[in-house]
Amino acid sequence: ATASYLPAAATASATTLTSSTDIASVGWCIFVYNLAPEIEENMLWQLFGPFGAVQNVKIIRDFQTQKCKGFGFVTMTNYDEALMAINSLNGFTLGNRVLQVSFKTNKPMPIRAF
Repeated sequence: ATASYLPAAATASATTLTSSTDIASVGWCIFVYNLAPEIEENMLWQLFGPFGAVQNVKIIRDFQTQKCKGFGFVTMTNYDEALMAINSLNGFTLGNRVLQVSFKTNKPMPIRAF
């Protein structure tokens, strides 16, 4: 399987940005899955920071409970640093959960039959 990884700014036009905290600058967006409900943004800053410059951290939260839905995104400036973070943190145990860390990819839109 082949996959192409584009900087967040290159793919931003394909997605709807809903708030000012969404990724709007050039960088490499990393998808972090299997986060605990009580995770906070500062924990991801601390986890990814040693690998290089972190531009943005966004935890996806349940609207009503404000608890993490289990995933989030980290944007890093440099591709090599982002790759090193992914290779080092994929499979990392945070609390009692094993993280899945990869470059964010755009899922294809489903084709609807009319």
